[in-house]
Amino acid sequence: MESNKTFMKMDERNKLIAYKVIAIMYILTIQALTFVIIYRQFVLEQTIHDFEDFAVILTVNSLFLITALLYFGAVPFQKVKIKTILIGYALIIVLGSLFTYAKYNIFQSPGLSIPELLDKLVIIFTISGLIILFWVIFAVLGKKKLEKDLDDD
Repeated sequence: MESNKTFMKMDERNKLIAYKVIAIMYILTIQALTFVIIYRQFVLEQTIHDFEDFAVILTVNSLFLITALLYFGAVPFQKVKIKTILIGYALIIVLGSLFTYAKYNIFQSPGLSIPELLDKLVIIFTISGLIILFWVIFAVLGKKKLEKDLDDD
């Protein structure tokens, strides 16, 4: 029974090594999941419905990872700057637009018409805005939590 207590009381060096191993394994798992999705879509030529569950898990996991990093202060920021938020929003929109264009006009034969592409862009703007808003809220809440924890000590 005492060996379990000793295992749970790791020193800082052991904890740091464990955290690094966990982070590396997490990254490898996410990369493997991404490659499975790409393989199933482009090599096996499956429809999105055949691997949509993997895509949803990957997307939600990535969004929650960034949210958790912001909330717990792993991403250092002193003040939330509007310029940084707008640049992040623009970057997400550009990447989302490029991905959408490539997905529908390069990898699928009929492609999208201009009105259909504009409809997709409205969705990209809306979802990107909600994601950035979600991240800003959690970053601010995390900053307040850290400040409160520091004041309590």
